[in-house]
Amino acid sequence: MSTPTRNWFRAAVMVIAPVVLLIAFVYHPFLAGAVAPPSPEVVAAAAEADTTRWAGSHLVALGAFALSALAFQALRGHLRDAGEERWSSWGFPLVLVGFVLLAGLPALELTIAGAIDTGVDTVALIEAVNPWFMTVLISGSVALVLGTLAFAAGVVRGAIMGRGLTWMVAIALVVTALALAAPPFWAFYVMALATIVAFWPVAWATTRTGSGTAAAVEAEEGVRPSAPRPRAAEDQAGRLRGFGRRRTHTPH
Repeated sequence: MSTPTRNWFRAAVMVIAPVVLLIAFVYHPFLAGAVAPPSPEVVAAAAEADTTRWAGSHLVALGAFALSALAFQALRGHLRDAGEERWSSWGFPLVLVGFVLLAGLPALELTIAGAIDTGVDTVALIEAVNPWFMTVLISGSVALVLGTLAFAAGVVRGAIMGRGLTWMVAIALVVTALALAAPPFWAFYVMALATIVAFWPVAWATTRTGSGTAAAVEAEEGVRPSAPRPRAAEDQAGRLRGFGRRRTHTPH
């Protein structure tokens, strides 16, 4: 795969992933809770109100987490091409582990939608799975927060764009990490918007880097002097020898 094509694939996933993530959170029923995670009663009421929307939003969330992992991989590749290896090299494994763990949460939530149709006590079911839910949530969030902060440091160190855009992307990644660690549900909206601010400028820079690299290669090949043909070299040597003989017989 050529460098421009690879960069276009990287840019595409960095543009699409934040949008799918925002769609997943916007479509998800809002869960009230100002300073703490929603109670089992609130979660049960939202799931029972519209089981189709509840299940569909969590299916979209699964896809969003997968695309987000690819977006961080694309960012990792762009940083590596820029020579940044220190922070993103260990930040990406943490991000990948975080998304794998967090992908288990929509799977648990899908069981609630399936159980509602069987007539089970939804609140009792949520209370039963809540300890496992919180364990996966906390462990995945810690890994993802640390990995995202490492990427923010890598963006600053790599200086992949201008100073202003570089700091904007780094701050957006920090906001993403902080929003992920915040308990209220509305923090997920902030996280999705922050990923748009973080990834879209990098996606644009990635496409420009590919075009610039190709143009630089073509320009370098265009100005590269070609080797003299053997016949032209011989003619030049003959002219030099003839010039020497003429100088020898010139009368003083």
